[in-house]
Amino acid sequence: MDIDYSAIRDLPQAAQLSDEDWNLFVERTRTKRIPKGVTLIQAGQLVKHAYFCTMGLFRLYYTLQDGREYNVAFTVENDFATSYGAMVMGTPSFFTIEAMEDSAVIEISYDILKELMDKSRAWERFVYKSVERLYIRKEERERELLYLTAKERYDVFLVKYPGLGHRIPQYHIASYLGITPVSLSRILHSEKD
Repeated sequence: MDIDYSAIRDLPQAAQLSDEDWNLFVERTRTKRIPKGVTLIQAGQLVKHAYFCTMGLFRLYYTLQDGREYNVAFTVENDFATSYGAMVMGTPSFFTIEAMEDSAVIEISYDILKELMDKSRAWERFVYKSVERLYIRKEERERELLYLTAKERYDVFLVKYPGLGHRIPQYHIASYLGITPVSLSRILHSEKD
């Protein structure tokens, strides 16, 4: 089964891409299948690619020195996954990106992305709008952790990731919310009352 490029072509930031811009992108990228449990990017690894998820689910997480893992984001279908800062700066990633389901991605080399931006103002705008969106999400996430209660963070999670609560174990949701699985269980039980 071929991996479909149409989801990335249908993004709002892709509206200004010409057929020539688009064809060059398709020619210079590749598709990959990522089995459940396989890492797309490992903490400590140099990051040379961005990935667009066409099918499946990824978690982005930090591992502390004591081995505890903290989920900071999830990437679902029709969204990007990478350590953008590490990719741009040429430094190792501080976090890991792991497939939580059998997944499929479009792999975009950073060198190719730079080449596309140099050749086309439309690609430059595409990348700018994509990074802008990532930055806004990161800022929202920080605000949620600082200002919202655990229950409010859970409610935001349900809106931000509709249906995801049925695709992943509760302990991963608790990690994302910055609470224990027991605390999440209390929130879930209080909603049923």
